[in-house]
Amino acid sequence: MPRAKNLLKESVLSFSIMLILLLINFSKMHVILAADEASNNNQLEKPAKYSKFFDEKKKWCDSLVITCNDFRFNTATQEFINNRLGMKGTYDYISIPGSIRNLLDRNTRDLVLNKFGVSVLLHHVKRVIILGHQDCRIGYGGTKNFKETLDEYKTVCKDLKKARTRMGIRFPHLKVYLYYIAILSENHQRVYNFEQIM
Repeated sequence: MPRAKNLLKESVLSFSIMLILLLINFSKMHVILAADEASNNNQLEKPAKYSKFFDEKKKWCDSLVITCNDFRFNTATQEFINNRLGMKGTYDYISIPGSIRNLLDRNTRDLVLNKFGVSVLLHHVKRVIILGHQDCRIGYGGTKNFKETLDEYKTVCKDLKKARTRMGIRFPHLKVYLYYIAILSENHQRVYNFEQIM
């Protein structure tokens, strides 16, 4: 019986120590998160030490491109933006896994929009181009998760439109353009089709 009491005391002591350590770590994390939140709120203000730079700058980046980081689409997307849209050297390029899904997910939406906000404010962005694509494995689990290719297309286009609405709520002065990228096969070659979604 004394051995059982000793084991119980050791267990209670171990639990108490773990609880204290957990509370200490939680309070440290709370302080860190509070500091991050305060710095995020201040991020949209122009840093004083750069005020001369901001005041004297004549040319700004006027567009923000948001796309998925899927390597299969990177080169085609850059060519589309640089050549077909004629925007070479005039845009910020942000690629994040699942792109539009992060704008719609309430767990990641604010973080993503705050980061976009830095680009919008500091670079005087006036338009945003959001690209969604076929077979997005990170955002949608890939084409295999849809019964038909048309179902996938409709789902991604619907989410693109929701993303445009979200951007419009946060940044009402921006023009938001949407594109859906599909992979087609022509003469045994991969061809990328960029369709503007209205």
